[in-house]
Amino acid sequence: MSLKKILFALLVIGITSCKEKPTENNQIANKNETKVVSVDNELAYEKIKPLNLDSHYTNLLDPRNTTETELKKAMKAWSEFHKNVSEFIKSEKFDWEVPDSTITVVNKIYFSKKGTVDYYTFKIMNETVTPEKKEAYEKVLQKFSEKVKIDLERDEQYAQCGKIKYVNY
Repeated sequence: MSLKKILFALLVIGITSCKEKPTENNQIANKNETKVVSVDNELAYEKIKPLNLDSHYTNLLDPRNTTETELKKAMKAWSEFHKNVSEFIKSEKFDWEVPDSTITVVNKIYFSKKGTVDYYTFKIMNETVTPEKKEAYEKVLQKFSEKVKIDLERDEQYAQCGKIKYVNY
């Protein structure tokens, strides 16, 4: 597949997954604590929904908000961020305790201007993953999000949706 086709596919995903433009100068994250929330944790998820995060964070890959050069840098940073998540989970010796060969997670991550994680929402798609493992994964992501940032700074807060598949060793 050509680079242009890959870029186009990522652009379509980015545009359709996080459409709203942020409101001006509206920073809502508590800078002392990253919020990591499973969509399945209805109580916690309902607490952040009223924040209307999509209206405060621009879409990372929206071509209306970035040049082609910035887009390439953003795509590289996004890919590297997910590689770092995967490596962190492995370093924590996290065990999904399911027979599935891969674990699919859909996520939406909200970043500060400096690239730190403000909010990290996710949904584990594998039905075999227990609620206890989902909670344990949330704790690992919390630990990761407090230590690691995406290698990308912007003039405004930004967000990105995505899907990642972890190999289940």
